[in-house]
Amino acid sequence: MKYKVKHDGITKTYAWLRHTAHHLLDSAKENPSGALLNLQAAAVFCAFTFEAYLNHVGAEEIPFWEEIDRISHAKKLRVIARQLNLRLDFGTPPFQVIRELFDLRNSLAHCRTQSIELTYETDSEPDHMSTWRLHDWEKLTPEKVDHYFSCVTDAIETLDRSRPQPDDMLWNQGNRGRSVEMVE
Repeated sequence: MKYKVKHDGITKTYAWLRHTAHHLLDSAKENPSGALLNLQAAAVFCAFTFEAYLNHVGAEEIPFWEEIDRISHAKKLRVIARQLNLRLDFGTPPFQVIRELFDLRNSLAHCRTQSIELTYETDSEPDHMSTWRLHDWEKLTPEKVDHYFSCVTDAIETLDRSRPQPDDMLWNQGNRGRSVEMVE
């Protein structure tokens, strides 16, 4: 006996990525062992979430999106905002924080070996782990990544409200169907 299986549906990738970011953030809060690694991954997944949403909206709202979808997230955001007649303030949250988040993401994604030379004076003896808290990605805290998560959520909801047809189920991760047919 053989079966013919057909799957159909839709996956809102940006919603899945946001779910992953949230899970990593929760894991960092609940388990101190490896928390920084989870915070780093959560921050990167926050950036992935935002860019995936830009790609989602761009493909639905801009007929020539496939021709420009390789541009930076900042240019994508400007093109989409212009298409939606939306004036964004890039100097205040959430969009200012989005820029900071992408700076962090880019420093991790495009990083090179770095020489370190840092000298400072302090009134107290530094923690022995201070040597491993020099780069921005080493200084992440749950509060900071919570802030990234909130700003990504706010920015996406701001864009969605400006669309001609906002998504009533914005954070729904999609739906799936399956049919199975016996064949000989």
